[in-house]
Formats: sequence, structure tokens, C-alpha cells
Amino acid sequence: MNRQDDFLLNIVKIILSILVIFSFIAFIAGELILPEANNKKESKCGIFESEWNYISEDGTKIPTTVPGSVKLEKGKWAAIETVLPSDLQDTSFCFRSLQQEMRIFIDGELRKEYSTVEEQLFGKTSTIAYVFVPVNASDAGKILRLECMTDSHFTGVFDEILQGEKSDIVSKLMMNYAPSTIVAAFMFFLGLGVIIISLLIWVVYKRKIELFPLGVAIMLAATWLISESKIRQFFLPNSTIAMYMGFFMIMLLPLPFLSYINTVQKNRYQKAHTTVLALSVVNFILCTALQVLGIKDFFETMTISHIILGATIFLMFITMIMDIYKGKIKEYRTVAMGFGGIVVAGVIEIALSYSETTKLNGIALCISLVCLLIGAAMKSGKDIFSIEREKQMALSATEAKAQFLANMSHEIRTPINTILGMNEMILRENKDEKIEEYANYANNAGHMLLGLINDILDFSKIEAGKLEVIEKEYSLYAMLKDIEIAAEKRIENKGLSFHAEIDNMMPAVLKGDELRIKQILNNLLSNAEKYTEKGSVRFSVKGIQQGETYSLLISVVDTGIGIREEDINHIFDSFERADLNKTRNIHGTGLGLCITKQLIEKMKGSITVSSEYGKGSCFIVEIPQEVVSMVETKELKKQELELKRYSNTNHLIAPDARILVVDDNAINLTVTKALLERTKIKTDLAQGGMKCLEMTRKNKYDLILMDHMMPEIDGIETMNILRAEKDNVNCNVDIIVLTANAIHGAKEEYLAKGFSDYLSKPLHPEELEATIAKYIKK
Repeated sequence: MNRQDDFLLNIVKIILSILVIFSFIAFIAGELILPEANNKKESKCGIFESEWNYISEDGTKIPTTVPGSVKLEKGKWAAIETVLPSDLQDTSFCFRSLQQEMRIFIDGELRKEYSTVEEQLFGKTSTIAYVFVPVNASDAGKILRLECMTDSHFTGVFDEILQGEKSDIVSKLMMNYAPSTIVAAFMFFLGLGVIIISLLIWVVYKRKIELFPLGVAIMLAATWLISESKIRQFFLPNSTIAMYMGFFMIMLLPLPFLSYINTVQKNRYQKAHTTVLALSVVNFILCTALQVLGIKDFFETMTISHIILGATIFLMFITMIMDIYKGKIKEYRTVAMGFGGIVVAGVIEIALSYSETTKLNGIALCISLVCLLIGAAMKSGKDIFSIEREKQMALSATEAKAQFLANMSHEIRTPINTILGMNEMILRENKDEKIEEYANYANNAGHMLLGLINDILDFSKIEAGKLEVIEKEYSLYAMLKDIEIAAEKRIENKGLSFHAEIDNMMPAVLKGDELRIKQILNNLLSNAEKYTEKGSVRFSVKGIQQGETYSLLISVVDTGIGIREEDINHIFDSFERADLNKTRNIHGTGLGLCITKQLIEKMKGSITVSSEYGKGSCFIVEIPQEVVSMVETKELKKQELELKRYSNTNHLIAPDARILVVDDNAINLTVTKALLERTKIKTDLAQGGMKCLEMTRKNKYDLILMDHMMPEIDGIETMNILRAEKDNVNCNVDIIVLTANAIHGAKEEYLAKGFSDYLSKPLHPEELEATIAKYIKK
């Protein structure tokens, strides 16, 4: 946009601003200065004032006033009379029935009869309503007789009588009572909004909002006020249903209010709340049954509902006083202030419900409800803020702990690599049986320590919500054979018998997380071995085809110490051990089964356990997997695929190969070189990334083993620099990352960075040789 366009745009904006200002000035000036132009009609509506006589049962006329009342038994007709003015003009009279049957006579002629009893589904008392009776000038000087009858507490009560045109009377009634009805309608939609927002938060964020019952309470209170409105007959077609609704609401009001206050009071007074709630439920059922059966009208049982509502208010008041004494009120101070207003408003509303002439019904309650909602919203906002702050602090603490454990894992693995590596050299070169026995103990202890580190690291990832499952294709037979060989050696060394039952008809290649499944099986078999002193361990695997889903069904059965029935529900808890008296000498963190269950559930599987104390346990695991190849495992068994194993008597020999080992730790370099001595491979050592680059520029290597975490430049940076040096003879050589970062998913991350393969510390000699064998030229 050029300068000319900018100038024109600014001119248009200025003109529009002037027009807006001018429009508002013209509006205000016109309303203040110009004469009134509304077509008004002066209302002739007013209260009909006359001298009235009460007609007793014996016909005696007793002067009375209207509005007013006379003493009379319920169910009796009350009659009053007056003489119409001599100057009467065409007009209408408006009589208000207060739950009353009503008959209006002029000179003995029945002009209007009002009753809703026959129209109601249930009940025996008419609803409150305005009854309009038109009169004309010819009725001047005649006797106006009003007869009323009811079973309610309004027996013998006469409300004020309005006179005027019907439209004027309706307008007057609207002017008097519409404000409270409009406020009640506003409160209804406000409560509905709170309910909808609470439900949306619950559905979207899975967070329960304590404002939900308060929204229900506000909506019920608003519905009650609308149903009880003195002008309801002008906007609700069926006044009987409206009447029923009003009574239902007053009976139900204690439920959401007590539910909410019980929540904010953290269930401290739950027994008392439950008692009043139960009374409310009983009252609702009983009063409704009496109404339906025609025994008692809602009007007649209304006092009981008011007593229970009063008990609700009293209970809230007393519990808040108790919380003030206990110092707990600070937890919901703003809510308590709002409920204080509700207590006052509730008393006012109950009192006003017995008044016939008040125009203030609902106003006090609506104001108090708004104040309560504001106070509740302030508390909820404060709670959400506190929860989020605590959540962030917890996440930060968990992240810090996870990072600490990851760093410690890396640091601990480095010396373990040295211990196990040097111990391996002792086992290879030693000829003394006693020293070999000691070395085997050290080897077992080193692998035990390694297992503890892995468990703690996995548990920290579970706490941080970062436990990962990485699916890829794998050979089922090779995986199970690895598990079987390792478990058999370990279990039989303890003097136990081991039985493996693997179904050879299962598919050869599946897709899933092979490493995690291995971890699960190793944990279960290790547990069985640890807790079994004599007898056997049985390991069985078979496949189950259910529609399109294929699942591995794995069971591990032992004849160990078993689990007591009361402990079974806790064995999957973190840091839990059953029967400490028998297991305190067994090594472990108590995390194995917890991690196992988390992994199984992460893979949408299931684990069940059955046990007889003192006789053994049975763990059954079902894990769904994706079938890649339907070739049966027995065919792979014949071909012996993926089963090339290297041992002390059958290992890699490659005297013509030359490799470079890169690490910042001199001891790690020594360990790796020592482990490769029997392979006859020429092994050069580079301490750090810069030394690696220097040596690769001088010598040609068949393979590079590269540590990741190094000072100056790390392994990834070193690899990238080497790849970028196109004149370097080793720019395209295979590089295997050699790292103590052994967390799950690390291999995939390193391969994505450009490494050819991955080996974790501490190094396993057979795995080291097997991996090197894949890349060097024979």
C-alpha cells in the first residue's frame, strides 16, 4: 500500500469517527430537548375500595376489610358482599385466588366460577391465579358477592381486588412482578451456563468441577421462583404444571446445595449432610405419593418442605461456624460469605412465601445466589491456579528427578562397564578355579546392579508419563529363544528345574516392542527364580487369534513361597513387597512388577495373578501384536535364523580388520580394547572427538566405535564433521554409537541421527563381537 492509499484510508476513518460521534450527540440531544412523542394512554387501573360485609353461616352480616381475612375452618366456603357504586362504568374486576375455589355473583347471578381441581392430574386444591370478571354500567348499585373455599392455610383470606380495563390490570401486574421474574430467568440461564461449562471441562479436560452442583442449585432456585411468580399465568400455559414444578424445586433444593457445601468442606460433616439429604429424598417421595393418591395436597405438605429447607440452611450455618472455630473456613472464605447471604435470603423467601401481597419474591434470593456464585468462582479460580501451580512444580520436580536419574544412570554405567569389562578379562585369562568363582560372583553382582539401575530409570519415566513403546518387526522365535536360554541358565544354576513350552505353530514375525516384551518376560522369570527356593519354574507361550487380533498368551508358573490373598492386590504397587519376613533377603527394588504392569497396559495387554500361599504363583500375560509373517516358527527353527552366537570357543576372528574406538574415558578405551583382543582385530584408540578426526585423516578404518557424551565435541558432532569431510578416506565408514545412554528408544534416536548401529554400556562381549561382525569385511 502506497502513501496515497494510506492518506485516503485515514480520511475515511476520520469521517466515520465524526459520523459516529455526531449520531450519539443527536440521539442524546433529541431525547433531552425535543418534546415527548410517545402515544400514552393514562391507566385507569386501581384498587377497588368498598365497604364489605362477611356473611356468616347463619346469614349474619359482619363488617370486614379487603384485603383481609376471617377465621374459618379449612374446606368451608367464605362469602363477602358489597354494593357496587352507583356511578359504575364499563370495567373489569380482578380477583386473586389464593389456592382457592372461587365464585363471583352479581345480584345473585353467577358471573364467574374458578376451579382447577377437576383439570389437575392429581390434587384437591386449586392453583393460584388472577380471575377477571367484566362488569358494565347496568350493574351499578347491585350486590357483588365473592365466595372462596380452600384446604390450604389461605382459608378465609381475601386478597386485594383490582378495577380497570383488563389490559391496564395486566400491565400493572407486569410492572409490579415482572422484574423479579426476569431476574429469576436470568439466574436460570446463568445456572444452566455453569452446568454446561462444567460438563464441557469434564468431557474435554477430564477434570471434575465443583461448581457443577452449585449450577444445578441456582437453576433449581430460579425455576422455583419462575414457577412461583405471581404473573406465571400470563407466560406459562399450564399453571397446574407450573405449580407442581415449584413444589418439586423447593423439595429438591437441599440436594445440590448440600452436595456443593460438602465438597468445599472436604466431607468433614458428611454424616450430617447425608442425613438431611436422605430426609429430602424421603420428603420428595412421600409428598409426591400423597399428592398422587389425593391424600394430601402439595399445599398441605409445603410446611414440611420448608422445615427441611430450613434445616439445610441451619446445617450449613452450623458447619461454617464449626469451621471458623477449627480454622478451616479460610479454605472457602468467599464461598462462606456467599452462603451467609443465602442463609439470610432463604429465611426471607420462606417468610415471603406466606405473604399474599409482597412484590419482592425472589429478589433477595437472586442477589444472594449471584454473590454466592461470584464467591464460588473466586474459590474455584484460586483452586485451579493452585492445582496448576502444584502440577507445574510436580512436573518440574519429576523432570529434574528424571534428568538426575538419567545422568546418574549414565555416570554409573561407565564404572560398571569397567568392572564388568575387566571382570570378563579375568574370566578369560584366569586358570585358577577359586579366582574364577570370585569373578563369577562379581559378574552376577554387576549385572544385578545394572538391573536395579534400569528399574529405577524406567520407574522415573513412568512417573514423568514418558514411558515409551516403540513398535517394529521382530523374530518371535529368536526373541523367545533368547529369553529361554538366559532364564534356563540362571534358574538351573540355582538348583531349580526349568520347563519351557513354546508353541511352534505361532507366526514367525510379529510387530511390536520386542525390547519391552523381553523386559516383561525377564521380570516375571526373574521374580519366579528369586522367590522359589526348590521345585521348578514353568514358562509357556502360545498364540491366540481372536478375529483380526492376534495375542501372545504367556504364563510363568513357579513353586515358590506364593502370595497371601490380602497381598495380591498390592504386588503391582511401586516399592511394595509381600511378606517381608520371607523376602527381606531377596535383592531388588520392588519396582519390577509395577513396571511390568505399566508396560503391559501401555501395549493394551493384561496381566493376572493367582497364588496359593506357600505353594507357588502363576502369572498370565496377554499382549496383542500385529502379525507380519504367517511362516510358522518351526520353519525358522529349522533354518536357525538370527541365532549366530559367539562364545569363548566360537568367537569372531578378524586379524585383517582395523577399527577405531573413540571415548573420552581412558578406562573405557582400555576395556573395549581388552574385550576385542581375542578377535585379533587391530584396534586404535582416540580419546575424544578431536583426536578421532585427527586419526581418521591419517588412517583407513573398517569401522568406528564412537562414544556419544564427550567434552569439546560430542559423538554426534564428531560424526557430522567426519561425514562432511569428503576428502577424508573414512567419511563414509560405518559408525556404531557406543554409549551409556541405555534408555528405551535411545537406539532409534541414534539411528535417526545417522549412526549405523547402537551398543549400550556396559558392553556384552558376545553382542559386541556379533555387531562388529556385521560391518567389517572378512
